[in-house]
Amino acid sequence: MRDKEMAENEILDVGNRRHYRRWREALADSNLSPSEVAETLATEFLTRVGNALRGNPMHAVLKACGSDRQVLQDAITDLKSGALGKLVERAYRITQSTNPLIVSQKIAELLIDGLLDKANRYAFRQGITDSGRHAALEQAASGLEACKPEIVRLLAASLQGEPIRRPRRPPTVRPTAASIVSLSLLRSEEKHLSGPSNG
Repeated sequence: MRDKEMAENEILDVGNRRHYRRWREALADSNLSPSEVAETLATEFLTRVGNALRGNPMHAVLKACGSDRQVLQDAITDLKSGALGKLVERAYRITQSTNPLIVSQKIAELLIDGLLDKANRYAFRQGITDSGRHAALEQAASGLEACKPEIVRLLAASLQGEPIRRPRRPPTVRPTAASIVSLSLLRSEEKHLSGPSNG
């Protein structure tokens, strides 16, 4: 039970002030739609999973599943995050498979179910009674289901010993003074050309 709670604290701890801050703020903001709140939860969940898996390749644990019990325990102990190792072991026991894709599917289900449970309990503890906020929690299920393929991809990569890279963000290009002037002149010229003809 304690190991399960540790795993939840790593990825699913919605009440931790350092984690899921944007989701908690969105949940409390009545100006945001339920879909916007749900999208925030899914986005932060993806980030948390990626961060937890980075530097925690789980392939040694999966390889040890089904072998000598001590070998498996050693593999879990060697992992920086023993809680993630326990998740792999739990998914293996349920699926009876060492196929990375099958095991990653089961881990993703366990994580998503756990997150929804934690999010609902958090809202209940906060005394959130607004119908829109409850709708946001209901929509969170479909939002998390939509991001499940990406979660499975990350988990499968870790189970196969592949590096988990940070997602690429498109570069933010700030316009220079020259480009602003050039754009302004171009728009002025387009407006002039599209104006009424004197002929």
